[in-house]
Amino acid sequence: MAALPYMQLYVADYLADTMHLTTEEHGAYLLLIFNYWQTGKPIPVSRLARITRLSNERWTDVERSLGEFFNERDNEWFHDRIERDLEAVRATQEQRIAAGKASAEARKQSAKSRPKASRNARSTPVEIPLNENATNIEEKRRDTDKEQHTHTAQEKFSLHDAWEPDSETFTAVLFRNGMANQTFHPDQLLEFRSYWISRPDDLKTQAQWEHALAQQLKRQHRTQQANGGTPNETGRRTAQGRTRNAHDILTDDSW
Repeated sequence: MAALPYMQLYVADYLADTMHLTTEEHGAYLLLIFNYWQTGKPIPVSRLARITRLSNERWTDVERSLGEFFNERDNEWFHDRIERDLEAVRATQEQRIAAGKASAEARKQSAKSRPKASRNARSTPVEIPLNENATNIEEKRRDTDKEQHTHTAQEKFSLHDAWEPDSETFTAVLFRNGMANQTFHPDQLLEFRSYWISRPDDLKTQAQWEHALAQQLKRQHRTQQANGGTPNETGRRTAQGRTRNAHDILTDDSW
């Protein structure tokens, strides 16, 4: 048996039981019970003198005094109190080992069940009919997003991927900003959404978002006029043939 971590020594009981021992006998007795606890088993009679660090002559003098604390059976010295303490410690250790094994088994079973549930949870949403192409799926996603992001006129909200300016009201907004007949690229709306989606704390009404978009388009149009072309994401200028009327962009379903 492996050495136990500590030994319970009841000092008051020890002193009460050993008041009659000499200093030498105290030392010999402590060495015996320490060895008993360390090995977890009775002490062979043949090793008593060696454990107490006494010569055979000196051991003969103290043996009678120390023998009253032990019971001799089969040429071994047994200590009843230490045996009871050892039994209690072993029972506690066995309970902890059993609890640890049960906990490990429970974690193992839990780990086995989690991946199956996770795979099932992920596989269900992506099951689609074979005759649906990517365009149809994207259009359905947009329709769903629009239904989930319906706002009242006075409601303030952060910008989201499904947001679009209303084609009728935005035409009027462009007119008020002096841009009714200007042409724009569809990427400009995507850039506008991307910029404001990254700022979820900014809340505006539908009309305020349309006004903000009109202002951005106006600034970009002025930059285009100053630079002689339409700047794209890489900083290059696009050909004039790629731009379209703002109303056409708003009514284009290919966004």
